[in-house]
Amino acid sequence: MLRDLSHIAKERRALGLSQRELARMAGVSQSLISKVERGQVVPNYEIALRIIRALELARELKGVPKVRDIMSHPVISVSPRDSVKRAVSLMLENGISQLPVISGDRVIGSVTEESIMNRIGSISADTPIEDVMGGPLPILPADASVSLAREVLQFYPAVLIQENGRVIGIVTKSDILRNLERI
Repeated sequence: MLRDLSHIAKERRALGLSQRELARMAGVSQSLISKVERGQVVPNYEIALRIIRALELARELKGVPKVRDIMSHPVISVSPRDSVKRAVSLMLENGISQLPVISGDRVIGSVTEESIMNRIGSISADTPIEDVMGGPLPILPADASVSLAREVLQFYPAVLIQENGRVIGIVTKSDILRNLERI
């Protein structure tokens, strides 16, 4: 039996969803959600069911831990022109084994203990990071689930967390283990 839809605005707000987000989840327009919430339109059965299912999914996902909840921040990074010596110092001082390489606001690569160790003998402490960096670390949105990050971490040493086009954090296997009780 289909419930009355007068509750959706209140439920949407309680879940922290915008009309646009609910519309995207339900596969309808934002203007339709607005009209339904104001009682100006009564959607057909199929549309009403999609809206209710989207709210139910959002309710289920609300309890799912997000990467923003476990990420380390601020992100410690190097620029492509920084020296290997600087990268090693940052790693040792902060007890980390990888650094994103950021130029301006763009992530252009990464450097790890392993990438430096593999080049010992062919580089010096003054070698620029751009000469030893590898590909960029993967990036997930801040509202991605921890389980998705865990999957990505099977293939990469870390995953960067982004919000509004900016890198705001990083998640490593250590962050997952440190937060076991929360996930």
